[in-house]
Amino acid sequence: MLNLKDILKGRVLILCLGNLDRGDDGVGIRLSTAIKGKVKYEVIDAGVTPENHIGVINKSNPDTIIIVDAIHFEGKAGDIRLFRGEDLRSGQISTHNVSPKLLIEYLTSSIKAAIYILGIKPKSNKFGEALSEEVTKTVKELEDLFLHASHSVV
Repeated sequence: MLNLKDILKGRVLILCLGNLDRGDDGVGIRLSTAIKGKVKYEVIDAGVTPENHIGVINKSNPDTIIIVDAIHFEGKAGDIRLFRGEDLRSGQISTHNVSPKLLIEYLTSSIKAAIYILGIKPKSNKFGEALSEEVTKTVKELEDLFLHASHSVV
């Protein structure tokens, strides 16, 4: 199994996706707000339009790209799984829309970075709901992990 701490090396770009109006789908955006400017990694709040950030991603020339998003997989709400980019491209995991899959396909063809998806299992993506208690707890855990990893001497 992949370990997040093991891939936080070199120039890391964290691409946070989601929609705050759709419950736990806002997890990426909440994490972006929590860590942006506090970690040594480049953090992009891409919302629901990650394709609009391709120029910035290419320009930053990262070694590693971590896409943070609500992902449907076996488990309970708030669970965290780290996938390789090809897992999404091959259909082995499911996201709420096609955009991340197309983005990964494009990035793979244009950038030499290792691409990972940091998936958080949502409880609900219903319009008008807030982040669930389970996913809110996960955001805090991830914030602590990124802050600690960013300040560790590697």
